[in-house]
Amino acid sequence: MSSPPEFGGCNLPPAPPVPPVAPAPLAPTSNPFGLVSLIVGAVAFVGAFIPIVNYVSGFAAIAGLVFGIIAVTRKGKPKGLAKGGIAASGVALLLSIVLAIVYTIGFVAAVNDAQGLKSGTSSSDTSGDSSDSGDSLTDPTEVPSNEGEVGTRTNPAPIGTTIATTADGEPEYEITLGAPTLNADAIIAAENQFNDAAPAGMQYAMLPITVTYQGTTTGTPWMDLDVSFVSAAGTTHSELDSSVVGPAPLSDINELYPAGTATGNVVIAIPTADAATGTWVISQSFSDQKFYSAAQ
Repeated sequence: MSSPPEFGGCNLPPAPPVPPVAPAPLAPTSNPFGLVSLIVGAVAFVGAFIPIVNYVSGFAAIAGLVFGIIAVTRKGKPKGLAKGGIAASGVALLLSIVLAIVYTIGFVAAVNDAQGLKSGTSSSDTSGDSSDSGDSLTDPTEVPSNEGEVGTRTNPAPIGTTIATTADGEPEYEITLGAPTLNADAIIAAENQFNDAAPAGMQYAMLPITVTYQGTTTGTPWMDLDVSFVSAAGTTHSELDSSVVGPAPLSDINELYPAGTATGNVVIAIPTADAATGTWVISQSFSDQKFYSAAQ
């Protein structure tokens, strides 16, 4: 057997064994359940504010909570997204329940409030009995037979007539139409430089409306009432047909409490031809009964 090599007359000892290196700890892996919880919770939160959709968003929020809880209980997984998903889903679930109740109550109330509009006496009419104020237009026996039913398209009420509406059989609003400006193009142009000119063959008409809330809770006129214009040719026109800013719009009137009164303008693009022979139409939201007033 050969002897170990010698270097400079010295024998080298064998090299010591190298100890095994401990593996580095692995970084926490992703937690997909947390990400899903956050996404579902965010979608449910947005959906909670949308009528009808919020009936479904509550179930989505519950799913988001389940995914979040699963993500939190997983060992060795990051939990930041999971906690955010649980928070978003919890808030979304609460909003879905509350807003679903609110929207349902509002819808039921709107359906119950869809009563026929009632006509009152004109502020300048002193010859009629005071008990005629607020008589229903749908009952032809309550107006002289030789005059016909007041407040219809064929027999529109004069400007200045007070219209009384009811909600669930109780007084809601008193509405008085002021003197309209059938050609308000110059007013609309001066009000806002970004207002578009009326389409060809059309002109802007502006109608001032005074509303007094007669109910026992509160009312918001621009939500509770609809205003439109029926031309002599039989076409219907509303504020939604154009997007212009008029002075003191009716939509700026905030919530009114009992006996609260305010005046605002409605601007509608109407046909120029025979504008003076058209009619203004007032109706309650979600109601098919209408009250007609002369164009001017």
